[in-house]
Amino acid sequence: MIKRTQKRIITAILDDTKQKYFVLGIGVSTFVLGFAAGAIVNLYLLLINDPLVANFRSSLSYKSSIFGDGVILPIINMFALWFLLENNQIIKKKMIRTAVFLGVLITLYFHINQAARGLVNWAMPVPWEWNLLGSFHAGYMFLAASFISLFYLTLIRYVRKNKTMPREAVIVTGGIILFLILLRLDYMSIVFALPKI
Repeated sequence: MIKRTQKRIITAILDDTKQKYFVLGIGVSTFVLGFAAGAIVNLYLLLINDPLVANFRSSLSYKSSIFGDGVILPIINMFALWFLLENNQIIKKKMIRTAVFLGVLITLYFHINQAARGLVNWAMPVPWEWNLLGSFHAGYMFLAASFISLFYLTLIRYVRKNKTMPREAVIVTGGIILFLILLRLDYMSIVFALPKI
C-alpha cells in the first residue's frame, strides 16, 4: 500500500503539467527563503532603528544577497530541479546521502571561515556567536548546498551514461560562478587574514 502511494506521488510529480509547478515552486521558495524573508526583517529593523542593522552589515547591503539570493539562485534552482525530475531514474539513495554530507561540509566551511576571519554581520555580530538569523541562514545554506550537490552528482552520472553535457549544467554552473563573483565583490575591501593571538 505504501509503495503504491509512493509510486503515485512520483508519477504525479513527473507529469509535465505538475512538474512545471514544482519547478516554479522551488524558484519561489528559494526567493522567499533566500532573499525576501531576510529583506523583510532587514527593512523592519531599519524602520525601528535597531542597532543590529545600524552597526552591522545586513542582507540588503550585500550584492550577493540582492542579486544572488534574489535572482540567480532561484533561477539556477529551477533549472537544477527540472534536470533532476527529468533524470530521476538515475538518482540513487547513496547519491542523496552524499549530497546531504556535502551540504553539511559546505555549510560548515563557510560558517567556520566566517568566524575564523572575524567577518561579523547581523547574523554573527560576534565571531563564533550566531544569532537566530545566523541559524536560519545556516539551515537555508545547508538545504541549498545539498540540493546543488545532488544536481552535480546526478549530472556526473548523466554525463557518464549519455556522453553529453546538458544545457542545465552550463546554466547552473554559470549561475554559481556569477554568485561567487558577487560574493567576492561583497568582501573585496576586507583583508583576509587570521586574527593575531
